[in-house]
Amino acid sequence: MIERPDPLWDPQQPGDETLAHLASLLGRYRHVPPPERVWSAGPPAVPRRRARRGLLAAAVALAACLAGVAVWVPWRLHWEERRQWAVDADADPAPASLGVGGTLTTRAGESATVRVARIGRMDVLPGTRIRLLDTRGGHHRLELLEGRVRARIWAPPGYFGIAAGTSETVDLGCEFEMSRNLRGEGTIDVTNGWIMHRVNGQETLVPAGSGLDFDATRSGIPLATTSSAAFRAAVRHLDLAMAEGGRPPGGEEAVVREATPADSFALLSLLTRYPALANGPVYSKLAALLGVPTDAKHQEAWSRGSMHAMNLWWERMPRPPKAWWLNWRDAFLWTESANQKAAVSVTKRETP
Repeated sequence: MIERPDPLWDPQQPGDETLAHLASLLGRYRHVPPPERVWSAGPPAVPRRRARRGLLAAAVALAACLAGVAVWVPWRLHWEERRQWAVDADADPAPASLGVGGTLTTRAGESATVRVARIGRMDVLPGTRIRLLDTRGGHHRLELLEGRVRARIWAPPGYFGIAAGTSETVDLGCEFEMSRNLRGEGTIDVTNGWIMHRVNGQETLVPAGSGLDFDATRSGIPLATTSSAAFRAAVRHLDLAMAEGGRPPGGEEAVVREATPADSFALLSLLTRYPALANGPVYSKLAALLGVPTDAKHQEAWSRGSMHAMNLWWERMPRPPKAWWLNWRDAFLWTESANQKAAVSVTKRETP
């Protein structure tokens, strides 16, 4: 049977009057694409259903990543009490792990790397002795008996700390280097983040780009690595004199004369430690460096030790962020190293 052309499917075929009337009524709704759309070489439009599927797949992938991080981060921070730390050393006599109460010693020309639980690493440089004091989830402490260490920590503030006699250096999510001699004198240099140094009830905050000298009884004023030798000497002289109850003539003027914008944090630390200095030139110098007007009432309140007055300027001070998560790469380095050690251990057990 031969099919006859149907005007319903072929608009070129003539139809009856009813069909022609309907076609004229519906003709205004006919889709006529513009020429540029017809001849454009651009990619075809993605159907809405396909676009929705793509968005749904992306949302599922993002949710899976967030769920993985939510599980992985607590695992990283958790640590069984008194569990040993792994040690990588370039000398055979060095132990492969460090337990609570145990010591690690590197001789001249030797070094070691200690895995601080799962939250970071610490390089033990030549001629150093350390002792592990305590380790558990959220609290890891060791003692630097002598020598020099370099720590890089991936953890919230307060998880890691190094004791040095009666003092303690608490990590606030950063990277720093610390040294100590047998007399209890030492230095701390912060390269990323910040630390808090405590000794005999005195707390000193040290930001990135600054260093701190300390001894068995006290700590100095944090100084920027770019501070001049003259400024360093002036600050140390004033700090020691004030600690002994004195106020040396010309001491404050010497500090102010040598101070630069990079020394603002040192001036703020001086004024915080010795509020009485607020009624002298150090206050005015810091106000000028911070770009704030001097206020007689604020100055008087500071000199009386008002924490509110001090905090007003502390909030203006540019400080490094609490970005402990910036060291996230250390997490993967630790996991990779742990997997390699496990593989080596299995290989040794299987070898006849």
